[in-house]
Amino acid sequence: MLNTLKALFRANTQPSPEQSQGRPVAAGLPTGISQEDLEGLRLDGRVNIKLIGLRAHADALFSWDDDAYYHIAAVGHVDLGQDAHLVRFYLDNDTWLQANIENGQVLEYKLFDFYRVAHLSDAEFDKMINGDDKTSDRIGAQAITLASTADETRTGTFQRVWGDTESLWSPPVIFEEQVMTTESVVARRVTHHAMLYERTIQGTERMEYLLLSAETDGEDSFMLVQNVGVDVASVDIDAV
Repeated sequence: MLNTLKALFRANTQPSPEQSQGRPVAAGLPTGISQEDLEGLRLDGRVNIKLIGLRAHADALFSWDDDAYYHIAAVGHVDLGQDAHLVRFYLDNDTWLQANIENGQVLEYKLFDFYRVAHLSDAEFDKMINGDDKTSDRIGAQAITLASTADETRTGTFQRVWGDTESLWSPPVIFEEQVMTTESVVARRVTHHAMLYERTIQGTERMEYLLLSAETDGEDSFMLVQNVGVDVASVDIDAV
């Protein structure tokens, strides 16, 4: 994900609740952005994504089924300010497709997998985002080594994208997301304390991304999510 967001994420987010009027097709999308601007992606739609050649690279931690169509069960929106947005389409196979939008134009797509999710207590969450112990496996560390969920002996080491590249630790980026589902009356708000990492998949020019996010929905639910993702070209998205 998102080298362009190194600058965009510096903007302060001032989200406002978004209400669904009869759950329109564009539910969850920023004002002025339609499903046509997003390859036809929409809440309650379906999408097939082609990642040609990814299966051939044993070094890749991310895996994907090119053949299936997946239901878009929810849509998330992050207002980054200065007419910059993230739109996230949450699929029913525990993955999500993110569009990075600036000035009404989609700059890029990334496809992420909820690779690992750890539920935290209130105290564990507070220590993770505010604690003084900045160990090498914490959000904001200079590099993170991640084990494959299929074979824990196989690992990938990701380098931090955001923050000072020379610093051993940088504070997470904080942003708020408004999430709509097909049953939503009002958007659900999720606060993210996030840091982005990247690496090159061996033997390819393809990048693989790790987005660490300590998340809370304000309802005593706290978790640490390891999201692993790859780039997606717009021509490889077939939404219906």
